[in-house]
Amino acid sequence: MSERPLPNLTRIIRPVVFLIVMLFLSSRASAQITFPGASPVSAGNLTVLLKPETVDYTGGASSTVDKNVLIYGASPSLAIIVQNNSFVSNEATITEMGRSHRVIANGFGDTLIQPRYTIFQQDGPGSTFRIAPYIGAVLPTGMDNANSMMPRGGQPGTGTLATRDAMTTSYQTLDWNAAAEVGYQANTAGAGYQVGNTLFADFGFHYRLWPLELGEEVPGELYASIESNYTSSLANRSGGQSIRGTGGQALIMDPGIIYTTRLYSFTLTGFVPAYQQLRDNGNRLNYGLLGAFRYSFFTSNHW
Repeated sequence: MSERPLPNLTRIIRPVVFLIVMLFLSSRASAQITFPGASPVSAGNLTVLLKPETVDYTGGASSTVDKNVLIYGASPSLAIIVQNNSFVSNEATITEMGRSHRVIANGFGDTLIQPRYTIFQQDGPGSTFRIAPYIGAVLPTGMDNANSMMPRGGQPGTGTLATRDAMTTSYQTLDWNAAAEVGYQANTAGAGYQVGNTLFADFGFHYRLWPLELGEEVPGELYASIESNYTSSLANRSGGQSIRGTGGQALIMDPGIIYTTRLYSFTLTGFVPAYQQLRDNGNRLNYGLLGAFRYSFFTSNHW
């Protein structure tokens, strides 16, 4: 069965692109919260980011994920970002023969590796602008059969390889920073199952609330944060057939607060759905919450 194109795609992409452009024409804090692939990092710096998050969906589904991120400045231009879902717990309500019951699938998740190279950098008084593409790969390190009663899409791991490529850009000043990425994830098939390919666009803006002016004795800084994640995905497929309730478009807003120092930061962020158009009445996001802790190690080990 051929898939019908999603309606109103251009009406979603154009505002996202416009917002990204306006941020950089008009927009310093810690690493980007929801899309660390765009986070700035200096040569020799190793950043460890711990990100537990929980989300709730319609239809009785929920997910809790413990994400670990390593960001290393291998050279002034090359950064290596590794993201791993070290623990995933998915819950769903399954209806069979008129009876509903809860199903839980726990286990290790997949790993994303993103080498990123800065192709353009312009430094000004108290500001830096960068453009850096990355070519990433999603490795199937997760458990794709943690619970045989859970549908394949609810397993902790996908069981398939994927490429994830994007163009990132960031602009930093002493008072605020902004970053964005636009890219595409292409998923391979495995054992007759394939996750739908995804177009994604993320942006974030962090503004310093305290102190009002920087000085030598400032122990830390408090930032307000707003990030956004747009995705447009094809339906997942099994045995060559589209799986009902998968694929579609979503735009999620992520308001948050960040307390950061030179070595570490604490973050609390919420997930608020702004737009969701999903195929066949798929499960919609109700809300989500993410906490993050960052610690940075400064070394002289780099190219």
